[in-house]
Amino acid sequence: MAALAATALALPAQAVPVEDSVYADRTVMSTGHLDLLYVHVVDGQKSLLAHTELGDLEASELVLHAKPSVAARTVSAMVATLPGMKAQGETYYLLPQSSQPGQLFVGFGYSSALPTGTSVTHAITDFEGPGELVVWQNTEDGPLPFVGSADDAPSSFTSSASHEHVNWGFTDLGEYTITVTSSVTVPGGIAETLAPATYTVYVGEDLPAADNGGPGEPGDPSGPGDTETVLTVTGLAHHYHAGGIASLTAVQEPDTGESHYHWFTREGDAGEWEVVPGASSETYSFVVRTADDGLQVKAVLYGQDHGVIAESEPVTIDVDDHGNDPVNGPTITATLPANEGSLTVSVAPENREVDLGDLTLAPEADRHVADGSLKPITVTDTRSSDQGWVASGRVRAFTTIDGSTLHGSHLGWEPTVLGASDGQSVTAGPAVAGTLSEGPGLSAWRVLGQATEGAGRGTAQLGAGLLLEAPTTLTAGTYTGMLILTVI
Repeated sequence: MAALAATALALPAQAVPVEDSVYADRTVMSTGHLDLLYVHVVDGQKSLLAHTELGDLEASELVLHAKPSVAARTVSAMVATLPGMKAQGETYYLLPQSSQPGQLFVGFGYSSALPTGTSVTHAITDFEGPGELVVWQNTEDGPLPFVGSADDAPSSFTSSASHEHVNWGFTDLGEYTITVTSSVTVPGGIAETLAPATYTVYVGEDLPAADNGGPGEPGDPSGPGDTETVLTVTGLAHHYHAGGIASLTAVQEPDTGESHYHWFTREGDAGEWEVVPGASSETYSFVVRTADDGLQVKAVLYGQDHGVIAESEPVTIDVDDHGNDPVNGPTITATLPANEGSLTVSVAPENREVDLGDLTLAPEADRHVADGSLKPITVTDTRSSDQGWVASGRVRAFTTIDGSTLHGSHLGWEPTVLGASDGQSVTAGPAVAGTLSEGPGLSAWRVLGQATEGAGRGTAQLGAGLLLEAPTTLTAGTYTGMLILTVI
């Protein structure tokens, strides 16, 4: 584990006005750079503080404020492997290990008064919160867990370096209190245990108001009073790749108890808002296409009389495949009915849609299955170099409109050559089994077909038999993914 030490803080820290909140007697920070776990030394006495540009603060004097509007993230496949983290595609809230505008940049450190070679062990000795705390560092080999609140997460870590920043992830909205007990070992000495320090992190767009009135009066959280409901869309990723999943969640503050939503989209600022059919829950999830770049999305919350309670600010989808723009191929859909597990196979007449119908229970009763076929995928090569080509495809994931997901590795295929020009030498790619059949599936690029050098010019048509295998625990709903294609 890398070590920690003090460094000068260079980014501005912002104290948030809190006069009307329950944290009126504390310093609240929502942006800036600080060392949260900082071993302070005065006259040889060591203590655990927070080292900020506002000064060294006792843990009880400080609240970190993580606003969903900047902290919300969608769980990636890699992040989902961390102990205590939510499933891939769900929303969590992040204080990132790299400095980002408008967010807290939170690290560890210790005083330069400590001699070189000092080691510090930080342990979570008490924890309360509406969800889990997950602390990790991004590395070339994937996420490295540091510490967390889940039973299977590390409860402590030891540092022996100068200064370190990590990712702080929180799985749900609300207040978290984290008690840390640290021990310090100087070279040649024995471990010295410091007094515990309890830190507070509040995850929510607005700080909770102080209770200054009776039931139903302003400031009283037990009644509605005249508190305005704020609706925020969380889960927006920094950018998306074609074929990836956007999973957005509407968050009410304060919670009204109402759950009737509609989601709307429009193409840029000048477009007309259009309602999304079927999207009526707090979460709206969809497969991203290249054409969705710049798409705006908003949520509207309604009461029982269908009157508008709150409307979110729109968020904008950014699609960036880093210059490697794949061809947006057909969408692939299968449905698990809520009341039965039958599957009927159907293929839409349009080449860009493949409907596998209803999933059915396999004879072994260990999975749901659906099969079908791609309509022709056409590859045309008119290059004079005639150097051959390889066509590949992948499906990153499937999603329902309300956010349930199925990883693309559950889809397998058996490619075929449906047709080729005279003089072409085209072969189908190898069959790929899904993960439930002990194969890798199509979540990564797999060869659909290829032509040899000197015999690739012309037009070829490629197809594939599809087999979707889903676990019996799959949530009912209609799952849609997109096959993306590339030819090189």
